[in-house]
Amino acid sequence: MRISTARFVTEDDIKMIPIRQMTKKKYVTDYKGKLYCPTPHCPAKLSYSSGKKVHYKTWPHSNHSPTCQHNLERDGVRLIAGKHLKLAVNISKRHKQNALMRAYKSIAVDELNTKKFNHITSKPENTRPSKMKSKALESAQMTLFGGALDGEVAHFKGNKLYSRFVHEIGPSDVGKNRIIKGFIKHIELLESAVYFTVGYQNKEMTIVFEDSFIKEPLNKSYINKFWAVTEWMNRMKTVNFTGVGEVQLTKHNRYELFVLMGTDFKVDGEDLYNLARKMRALAFS
Repeated sequence: MRISTARFVTEDDIKMIPIRQMTKKKYVTDYKGKLYCPTPHCPAKLSYSSGKKVHYKTWPHSNHSPTCQHNLERDGVRLIAGKHLKLAVNISKRHKQNALMRAYKSIAVDELNTKKFNHITSKPENTRPSKMKSKALESAQMTLFGGALDGEVAHFKGNKLYSRFVHEIGPSDVGKNRIIKGFIKHIELLESAVYFTVGYQNKEMTIVFEDSFIKEPLNKSYINKFWAVTEWMNRMKTVNFTGVGEVQLTKHNRYELFVLMGTDFKVDGEDLYNLARKMRALAFS
């Protein structure tokens, strides 16, 4: 979609720049990476497109807010890097948030069904289960043995954003966008990065918040709030994690999830910014 005006954002000011005032040289030297959708509060970045009809267009892999007039749900683009073909899916913020909430709810469902399954299978073999117990067993088997639960797959324009518990991650997930579910076991807070160790069913993986996360202007309200997760863990017996990002495999054969945006993960279903506010309120109560 062609966009005629861009929002120029710096630390000190915000300006609206019509396309007629922009040139390729100006864009490259002064504005690249600093232009945003003109819709107020929309996080989508814009780039300059030259040609017969110059215009602004949405930056690759950047999404408009759900209510923005420029919001489009795209199927994704194929990127060729060397000899490898990689599919990079551009997922709208609305889809991510809905999928994260369903993933959070599915953790509770899985834990409940596991308890039911263990309880039912511990009964003597000659005990005839009631209809209610049979349904509980069926539900438990669906969860434990690959049945489809609401929230395991989020559909958008024919593509799928798969939701995985930590122990379900495998080689076929590497390089793909996935929602990861599990319990936070440990947090490492460094000056230049933050790492979560998330586990489930005796398997662990690392959730990575590194350079690209820290330098993203839209993440400013999240950067100094990871302390709230540590404080929350000190109060709670278990803490759930749900997050969307790209799965990678290290040279030590350990899976990692790279999270790019502050809105792309939840702690016990809570946004990090809101969790920090809650912890401050508890501290002063």
